[in-house]
Amino acid sequence: MDPVSRVREIMSLLSRGFRHGSVSAAEAELREMENAFALVLTGALTGMPAPPAHIGIALLPYLERELTVMMSRSLRHDDRLSEWAGMVDL
Repeated sequence: MDPVSRVREIMSLLSRGFRHGSVSAAEAELREMENAFALVLTGALTGMPAPPAHIGIALLPYLERELTVMMSRSLRHDDRLSEWAGMVDL
């Protein structure tokens, strides 16, 4: 294999690696931004100041996926300690 094709192969591998790393970082950043967005809109549930109601309602359609994930997690969640605490009225 000649040196030029070897350099091209190395550069191609480096480029592919950098693209994969940058895409992974962008996806992680997007997940964090979605979490922050959901927290801002549902902040009243956690005691944080919430945006005005008309803004929250206007942005609510963008939270559809987050709400479905939250509901599926809450339905699958099984907490034995809270069940026992509910039985004895703690």
